[in-house]
Formats: sequence, C-alpha cells, structure tokens
Amino acid sequence: MENRTMVEEEITVGFDDEALTIKELLAGGKKQLQMISIVGMPGLGKTTLATKLYNDPYITHYFHIRGWTYASQLPRIIDMLLDILRSVNVVFTDEIKNMTNEKLGEKLYKQLKGKRYLIVIDDLWDIGAWVNLKMYFPNDNNGSRVMFTSRVKELSMHASLDCHPHCLRFLTEEESWELLQWKLFQNGSCPLELILIGKQIMKKCKGLPLAIVVIAGLLAKNKTQKSWKQVVQSVSSYIVSDPNEYLDTLALSYNHLPRHLKPCFLYLGAFPEDQKIPVQKLICLWVAEGFIQKIGQRSLEEVAEDYLMDLIQRSLVIVAQRRFDGRIKACRMHDLLHDLCLKKAREINFLQWIHNDKDTSPSSSSNYKIHNQPRLCGHPYSLLEFYHVPRYLSINLKYSCELPPSISNLSNLETLVIISTQWMKVILPCNVWKIPKLRHLYAKGGAKYDVSLCSEEAVMDHNHPSILENLRTITNFNLCGSIQYLLAGTPYLTKLGIFESRVSNSGNLMFPNLEFLRHLETLKLDIDFFPRHPIALGEVKFPANIKRLTLKSTMLEWEEISVLGMLLPSLELLKLEDNAVFGLQWATTDGRFPQLKFLKMKGLNVRQWITCSSHFPSLQHLSLEWCRDLKEIPSSLGDILSLQLIEVNYCCSTVDESVRKIKEEQESIGNNWLKVLIREQLWNDEDCLAMASLPCSKSNRTGVSKGHCWMTVDEVGFRLVKKVWVAKRGFW
Repeated sequence: MENRTMVEEEITVGFDDEALTIKELLAGGKKQLQMISIVGMPGLGKTTLATKLYNDPYITHYFHIRGWTYASQLPRIIDMLLDILRSVNVVFTDEIKNMTNEKLGEKLYKQLKGKRYLIVIDDLWDIGAWVNLKMYFPNDNNGSRVMFTSRVKELSMHASLDCHPHCLRFLTEEESWELLQWKLFQNGSCPLELILIGKQIMKKCKGLPLAIVVIAGLLAKNKTQKSWKQVVQSVSSYIVSDPNEYLDTLALSYNHLPRHLKPCFLYLGAFPEDQKIPVQKLICLWVAEGFIQKIGQRSLEEVAEDYLMDLIQRSLVIVAQRRFDGRIKACRMHDLLHDLCLKKAREINFLQWIHNDKDTSPSSSSNYKIHNQPRLCGHPYSLLEFYHVPRYLSINLKYSCELPPSISNLSNLETLVIISTQWMKVILPCNVWKIPKLRHLYAKGGAKYDVSLCSEEAVMDHNHPSILENLRTITNFNLCGSIQYLLAGTPYLTKLGIFESRVSNSGNLMFPNLEFLRHLETLKLDIDFFPRHPIALGEVKFPANIKRLTLKSTMLEWEEISVLGMLLPSLELLKLEDNAVFGLQWATTDGRFPQLKFLKMKGLNVRQWITCSSHFPSLQHLSLEWCRDLKEIPSSLGDILSLQLIEVNYCCSTVDESVRKIKEEQESIGNNWLKVLIREQLWNDEDCLAMASLPCSKSNRTGVSKGHCWMTVDEVGFRLVKKVWVAKRGFW
C-alpha cells in the first residue's frame, strides 16, 4: 500500500489466548462471509493484535488475498477503497485514480469475487463507513472474513448479527511488568536496584499497554534510580474509563523531550490521524522548516534521521514500514499521541490550518493551491503560503504544462515536488537548476527537461553557480538532449532516477557517463519504450559506490547483469523489473554480488535460474513477482546463512512449492528464522503451462499485459494465450 499501511508487528503481551481464538474464527468455522471485531479503548493494542493476526504465516497462506485500510474519525470511502485495491495489488492507472466510489467498489468486488479474502478495517468509528463498503465484499461461502478494530463496542452489534466482538482487557500487573521489562531490557532482566521503582511506575500505568510503552521510552534514556524516582513522582494515577485522562500521563514523555525534538514531534500532528507518514517527505519538511541543526560534516537529512530514530526509541512514533537495509521508510503515530500533539500545538499556537478551496489555473506560478496544509505560527520559516517564499513546495498538476521560468525566483526553495496525473506531460523550465538552495527534485508522474530547447544564454548564464552543491536528489526525469554538462554540475548527487529512450544503431544503451558522481548511491534507470531487440550497456560507466540499483524495461541480457555485479562491488539492492532483463536462463558466477542484500525479480521471462549460495553470500531478502515462466527457485539459496525472507507473488505453483520445500529443508536442520511469504497465483497451472510453452520469436514480438506482468510472445502465441485466458476466465 502506498498511502497508508499497517504497522509492523510489535511485541504482544497477554493476548495469546485472544489471538488464538480470533485465529480459529478467521481460518475456521462457518463458510459464509463473517465479521470479526476487536474492540477496546485507545492504547489497549487493538491494531497491534490485528497486525499480528494479519501477518500470521498460517493466515497469509490460508487466504488468497488480504487487504488493509484505516477508517479513523472522518473516513473517506474513496480513500478506503483505494487502500484495499492497493493492498490486493491492483495496478493503478490514471483511469482508476479518477474513478467514482461506485466504480472503485465494482472493481474491488470483481477483484475479490471467487477468492477467499481477509479485509481489515482499522479504527472504525462510524457504522456508516461499513454500510458504504459492505456491498463491495462478495459472499461466496468460501470462508472469507472482514475484521475491524474499533473503540466503539456498539459498532459490532450494528455491523452484523453474526459478528464476533472481542473486547480487549487491561493487562494484569504481571503482564504489565513483563511488557515494561521487555521494552527496557529485551531478553535481559531489570537490575535489582530498579525493580521496586519500576513496579511503582508500572502500577500507575493501570494496565494500559500504550502508557507502559511510552513511559518505557522515557525510562530507557536514563536507567538510574535518581532518574526513575523523578518519573514515579511525576506520573499520576488517572481514571481508566476516560481515555482523555491518559493524555497527561503521555505528556510526561513530551515534557522530557530535548528542545530540538519538541517541534519535530509537534509537527507530526499536521498529518491526518492514522495516516502512514513517508519518512522521506517528513525529513524534507523538517529541514524546510528549519528544525534540523547542522552537526559537523553530516548532512541535514542524516541528522533528521537521527531525530526520528530518537522519537521512535522513546516510543512516541511507530515504525510502519522498513527498507531492505533496516532504515525506516514510513512511520505513524498512535491516535492518543496524535491527540497529544494537537493539544500541545494548540497550547503554544504552533499549528494553524489553512483551507483554500478556490479553483486556480495550474499554469500560473503564483496560483498553485495547497489544500489543508499546516502553517507554523510564530516562526519566520512558514512553510506554505506562497508569499512567504517557501522552502518546500508541492505542485499538483492535472494537465500538460510547462512550469513557468519564474519558479527560479524561489531563492529559498529546498524541496520541489511535482505531481502530475498525465505521465511525463510536465516540462521543466531551463532555469530550474538555477534555484541555489535546491536539495531535492521529485517528479511523481514524471517530468521532462530538454536542453535542446534552452537558449544559449540560459545554458551559459554565469550569474548563477555552475556547481549545485546542495542538490542531492533528482527522480523520475526524462533528461533529453545533451545533459552531460548538467550532471557535471551536480557532483554531490546521491539519488538519481532517469527515464531514457535512446539506443544506438549497434543496440547499445546510450546513457550519460555517471562515473564522476562519486556520492551517488541510488540509481533508477527506465527505458520508456519497448525495444525490439535486447540491448547492451556498451560503454556505459556507473559510479562504483552505487548501493541501490533499479532497472526497468531495459531489455538487457543476463550476461550484462553479471557484468554489473562485477562493476558495482558495493551493490546492496538490485531490482530487475518489467523486462529489465530478457533471456530464458540466468546462470550466475561466483564473486559478482558480494554485498547484495535485497534482490527483486519482477515481470521477467526467465525460465531457469542456475545459482548456488556462494554467489549471493550476503542476501537477506529475495522477492519474486509475476515471473510466470520460472519453474522453481534453486534449493541452494536456502543455504545462504544471511537469508531471512523469501517473498513470492503471483508465480506458478511449482515456484511456490519449491519455496515451501526450501523452508521445510531448512527447518529440518534447525534453521527456524527463514520466513516465507507467498501470494497465490491468480491464474491456474493450465494458464501458466500455456504461456510457458509458447514459441518466442525475437523478430516478431507482441507485449501481453496481465496486471504487472509482461510476456513477450509472437502473434500465434498471443492468440493462443488470449484463447486460453478467455476460456478460463470469461474476460480479457
């Protein structure tokens, strides 16, 4: 899911019996569609328990597809439908994004029809949201379930006569002490001199898990008797029947925050309740607001990441999603802590909402509208009223246009985000690179920059610095014309995403030399057309220190990937997506991927993978998606000591079986840490067999799209695939 997602699994104490009971209802009992609810006051662990069940290996295997959405106090049905569609891997197009609620609901219904599904609706407040959604959940008497969490017990009675409510209780003193110890010492035990004080503090939390976790984050910062005695004197006992009273207990952790962290924490209140917060965006906003202090030679982004980790360690922020290397990709807040943010922000007049509903023209630089964005009162670095010369600017464009040259007048702008609904229809002005403080340039939907359209004066303007020392990020750009000079002016670039469409007559990829970008760590290359023949890298040169590489539609041969592995010894992440590589067999060799931790293969036509554990000695996460021709995963991969997760999405059943066999073999020798996640195929084996057996002609190739998957087959093969698909599914 892109907008909002579930939090990752946290430690659960005292809910083993409840989890087992709900699990039996989810995967057993009646065949007709049933509602299951988890109810209780805020902070009891409803979402944590629901997440634990949602990610349970048996549950992930039992249900064909699973979906998750948040409701919150002011639910928007369109957002909830989009959440669920994302989580069941519907490919998002402009058409889908512009659908009405009814059309989205119909699409969801078709996606769920005939499949055993589990849908989780987290934090449901109003029965109206369920009434508007339930018609889109088909009842095929196959054991499908809808589970929701709510603080309102009556909702479960109104939702369905056959609903099973589970009211969470408070933790006992023994369970509370177990949770507090685990948060403070993990597998260790509390020192004797702290036990008495610790239990006094624990009792004042009254069995509320959230209060225990938040207080533990405070205690962990200084594990001395003196510090803990100050905490026990500050924590008061409150009436557990009124959740609002707990805000004073939670406020203790806010009051103890260092001065530099308080504005960062309060700023989180500007995001909607229960929403997943992209860390990349949050850090850019923190930097733009001037919250981040320069420390030595470290970048502001690195310092901001430390600030976020400090808030997470204090249990004031929850990790929602991690990257392959363990870094935080998205975070969220518990709703009680969100309430605390807003309460404290109001007390000091920190946040004020701006509402602007007037329609304006997207072609005028002074008229881009900003909906419900926060403005910081009492600070000189106000974020989002245009006349304040912003440091962070997000522009949403619905039509093709060229951004006006006057955008370069935003001399303090550090982050520019361009969101367009029409792919690659936004053209950047020639002087966009003249913004002196620009650090990050994101194009969600793509944007073009054509040097050939720029005047000589614009290119050779010596009134602006030729070296963009601050620029760190350029993503989703089609840089047309001669761009070598432009990239030469960005020596400190760390992240680059380019859409290229140039291939030489000899079949080599024409791509600018990037060898001089010594700080570049993340590179994404996408060929924005479908080439007729496999292409080669030729003389392309990459910086040796690249750690993350994504190739999409590049149509390279597998030998080129081996060459890349040799050229990029620091490579930790490799994503090969949508015909990035073309060829039926990948035979790896030793020493090519010594540091690779994450490998993703998506939408490739490879049939056989020949490798051994020594070829990927550091691999931690293997992801396969829509590789419909692949017969199996080599069993030798199970011998990689670092391997923690194998994820298989919509591959043939023989691949699924080979992965299960790997897990069984590893468990038989005591390796219990290897985790396997399998999303079962949407096609059956007959469909797979028909596709895998098709002839393939390099001279006559037609793309056949199935969601994320692209097959390359000749004309006869195309007709055969279509015949099989229509016969089996009734639609194309």
